[in-house]
Amino acid sequence: MDKKYNDLFESFSINNLELKNRFFMAPMGISVFDENGAYTYDAVEYYVARAKGGVGLIITGANAVVSKEEYNQKCFLPTPARHPEAYKNIGIEMTERIHAYGCKIFVQLAVGMDCLTKEKREDPAISCKELTIGEIKKIVNQFADSAKIVKASGFDGVEVHTGYLLDTFTLSLLNHRTDQYGGDLKNRLRIITEILQAIRKACGKDYPVILRFSMKSYLKALGQAALPEEEFAELGRDVGEALEAAKILEAAGCDGFDVNAGWSDSSYWAYPPTYFEKGIYLSLSEQLKKVVNVPILVAGRMDDPDLAAVAFAEGKLDAVGLARPLLADPDYPDKVKNNQLMDIRPCLGCNDGCVGRIFAGGHGSCTVNPECNRELQLGIELAKVLKKVVVVGGGPAGMEAARVSALRGHQVTLFESSYGLGGKLKYSSQRILKTDDSRLINWYEEQLKNLNVEMRFDETATKEKIADSNPDIIFIAQGSKAKQLEFPGMDSEKVTNAIDVISDKKYVGPRCTVIGGGLAGCEVALHLAKHRHKMTIIEQGSDILEAGIPLVPANKQMLHDLLDFYHVEIITNARLKAVTETGAVIEVQGQERSMPAHHVIIAVGFESSTSLYKQIKNDYLEVYNIGDSQKIKNIRGAIWDAYEVALLI
Repeated sequence: MDKKYNDLFESFSINNLELKNRFFMAPMGISVFDENGAYTYDAVEYYVARAKGGVGLIITGANAVVSKEEYNQKCFLPTPARHPEAYKNIGIEMTERIHAYGCKIFVQLAVGMDCLTKEKREDPAISCKELTIGEIKKIVNQFADSAKIVKASGFDGVEVHTGYLLDTFTLSLLNHRTDQYGGDLKNRLRIITEILQAIRKACGKDYPVILRFSMKSYLKALGQAALPEEEFAELGRDVGEALEAAKILEAAGCDGFDVNAGWSDSSYWAYPPTYFEKGIYLSLSEQLKKVVNVPILVAGRMDDPDLAAVAFAEGKLDAVGLARPLLADPDYPDKVKNNQLMDIRPCLGCNDGCVGRIFAGGHGSCTVNPECNRELQLGIELAKVLKKVVVVGGGPAGMEAARVSALRGHQVTLFESSYGLGGKLKYSSQRILKTDDSRLINWYEEQLKNLNVEMRFDETATKEKIADSNPDIIFIAQGSKAKQLEFPGMDSEKVTNAIDVISDKKYVGPRCTVIGGGLAGCEVALHLAKHRHKMTIIEQGSDILEAGIPLVPANKQMLHDLLDFYHVEIITNARLKAVTETGAVIEVQGQERSMPAHHVIIAVGFESSTSLYKQIKNDYLEVYNIGDSQKIKNIRGAIWDAYEVALLI
C-alpha cells in the first residue's frame, strides 16, 4: 500500500463501535426486497460482495418506517415493521455473513419519501396535511420500533434520513406550525431530537445512531435546484443554520453525521451526475467538522483516493463514502490498499444502471458492472471448450466482449481501425467533466493487456483478415457513424460535426450553432460555452434531450440547468435549411431566420455500421452483432449486451 493512504485504513469508532477502516458504503436504494418488506438473498449477496471487497461500514438504502397495520399496499422499500420475523430471518443471515469480513452494517431509516408529490413541490399553495401531535408521536415511536427490529436482526446501528417528511418540519420554508414543532430552529428540529432519544431508549446508549444530514438545500425556487457554481438566494437550509442545527442534534444524542446536500427537489444533488466536480460536499463537511465532536462521514463523488487522503489529512472528514463507485467495483477499498489503482473499474456518474434502471421498472445495477445486484444470477466461469475469438471494434461493446471472452479462457484477437481503444468514448472523455470515461478506457486497456488479448490497432478488419485468423466465434462491434444531413452549403468550411470538435480535429470560432439537441449536441454546446463560445442549439422537436435513449431525470435536469447558466440559446421546433457565408439559415414555424455563426456543428445522431456483419454473418457458425452496430445504444446497453453474449459462448 502506498503510504499516503495509510490513514484511510486506520480504525475509528462511532459511539463505541469500532470500524476497521475509514471507507464506508454510502446509502443507495437499489437492493432487492420482497412482499414482506424483507431483504432477499439477492440483497444478501449484493451487500456481502461489498463487505468482501474491504469496506469498513455499509449503510443500506432507505428502509421505510411504517407500522404493519398501516402498510397494506405493495412495499416500495424494505420495511422492518411490516413482517418483523421475515425481516429478522434474512437480516441475521445477511449480518452474520457481512461480519465474517470484519465489516459493519447500519440500516438507514426514513419516513414519508412519497409525501411530497411533484404537484405539491411545484405549487406552494398545495400543502401536506398538518400532522397532529398524536401522529407525530406515532412516527417517533415507529422509528424506535423499527430500530429495535433492526438491532434484533444483527445490524450494528441505524442512520436516520432527515429528509423527505422530516424536511417539512426542519425547513422554515415548509413548516408553518405554531406549536412546539414549529417556529424557531430548536422547535423545528424537535421531531428529530425525539427520534434520536426514542431510538436510544429502545436500543440502548451504546447502539450507534447517525443522521443523514443535508448541510445546504441548494434550492433557489420550489421545484428548482441551484448549480454548485451559481449565486442565488437560498430558499431552504443554508450552511449557517445547518451548523447551528448540528450542535442541537449532537447534544440530543447524534453519534455522527453523514453529510450531503440538496433536498427532495434538488434531484441532481442526491445522485451527483458526471457534470459535478469530485468531492462536491467537502467544503460543507469541513465547516461541520469545526463545530461538532462526532465523526463526519462524506460521500459525493469521492472516488479519488488521492482526494480522499488529502481531505482526511486536512480534517475535512472522518470517513470516505463510496456509493456508486462500489457498484462499479465492490473491491475498491482492497484495491487501494493493495496498490492496484489501475485495476479499479470506475463509476461514470451516468446514473443509468443504478437510478435509471429503477425508473424504467427494473432492479438497480451498474452501467459498467453487469454483475452488480445480480451476483446470484451472473458470474464468469471458464469455458468447457476453449475457442479462438475475433472481436471487431474497440468501443464499449468490443472491449467488454474481449474481456469476458478472455476471462473465460478463450484466445482473443481484437481489431480496431483507429489508434486505440474506446470507440466514441475517446471523444466523450475529452468533454469537460467527462474524465471518468477516459478512466474506463484505461481500465479496459489494463484488463485486456493482463489477459493477453491480441490488440491490432490502426488495422481495419476485413473479411479476408478475419478468415486468416481462423476464428470459431466472431463479435462484430463496429459501432456507428454520425448521420449526415443534406442541405445547401453542406460542403462549406463552416460545417463540421460534434466528434471532430470534441476531439480537436476541428477548431471552431467564437460563435457556433449546433444542429441537434440530443445528448451529443447539448454536451458539445456546453463544452464550448464553458470555453466562452457563444452557442445556439437548433432542435427540430419541442424540447432538447428528448430524442434517443431516455436520460435519467437528474442528469437531464442538470444539463438543462447548465446550458441555461452558460447562456446557451435553445431554439426548438426549428430545422436547418442552409449554411451560407454568414452562418446558418433555419426555419422556425414556417419562417426563415438567419443565425450568424463562424461554424455550424452537425449533431443529429448516429446510425449503425453493419457492412462487415452483413458480409460474414453466414460464413461462420457463431457471428454476433453487438453494440451500436446492432442498434444504437448507450454505454450500458453496449456493455451489458456484450457481457451477456460472451458469458455463454
